[in-house]
Amino acid sequence: MKRYRILIGAALSAAVLAAGGCALLNEGSPNICPATAILDDAGELVRFTAASPKGPGDVAFTARMKYISGVCQVDEKDVVMELNTLMEAKRGPANESGQVKFAYFVAILGKDKTVLTRTKFPMIAKFQKRETKLDFSDAVTVTIPRKEGDVPKDYIVYIGYEMTPDELAYNRKKLGHN
Repeated sequence: MKRYRILIGAALSAAVLAAGGCALLNEGSPNICPATAILDDAGELVRFTAASPKGPGDVAFTARMKYISGVCQVDEKDVVMELNTLMEAKRGPANESGQVKFAYFVAILGKDKTVLTRTKFPMIAKFQKRETKLDFSDAVTVTIPRKEGDVPKDYIVYIGYEMTPDELAYNRKKLGHN
């Protein structure tokens, strides 16, 4: 069963994000969690209504990841991270319904930079009648099974938007990452 988060209104509280950074919840342990990062190519999503967009008038919405933070709890077997992501969505001129659907992913890379897990989180945002911008946050918990000898800083947690190959190509062209 898919899990959806429904966002209504201008801004949901981002108080958890205010603390910023990463903290370790084990008493007496050093302050090290896996590194977290928003992927450049997948940190912003421009969704068009037309299969062959002709210009800005075809934009249904844009979504952008603004900030990510996390806290972790470490034991011999696992690293459990609570990730909080601050995002914004802007309603495009081609969006008549006031609703936007998208998904983002959390990918965990191991010491050798191979992807250990990649989890998708579907979202629905609803704009009120005249709203054109929403700021919101989302929190998810991920568990990283530790391999013997690995420490939390050996892992990397990446976050980004799920997108079609055309949307990714659009982002790369816009960022100059051809």
